[in-house]
Amino acid sequence: MWDAETMFSNDQALADAESDNIVDTGPKDAGKGHPLYLQVSTTSGASGALTVTLKTSNSADMSGAVTVATFIAPAERVAEGGVVLAAPIPSGCKRYLQLAYAGASGGGVSSGLVLGAHTANLN
Repeated sequence: MWDAETMFSNDQALADAESDNIVDTGPKDAGKGHPLYLQVSTTSGASGALTVTLKTSNSADMSGAVTVATFIAPAERVAEGGVVLAAPIPSGCKRYLQLAYAGASGGGVSSGLVLGAHTANLN
């Protein structure tokens, strides 16, 4: 479950684009202490493998952003819908995070940060 402050996208049209929202993790390293997870879900109608790139910056406008991780959800999982990706946020992230989506199209994508990730259907 996400709230508005931890959501990157809320049923955003799935296309090669950046997430609608930038998440402010606060002044501490988001990957230290209790690990945060990135969780990504797709809706019906989505197709193709989904590449999700996690970018970080010290600036709210994401200027000077650097990529810290890239994740790939296989096409079969994307087509099924539901949770397609759950991965820990790496240590060393700056204050602001944003996602970039590529590869998949159709349907929608919702994503956000969670304290724990349900990954039973991802194995």
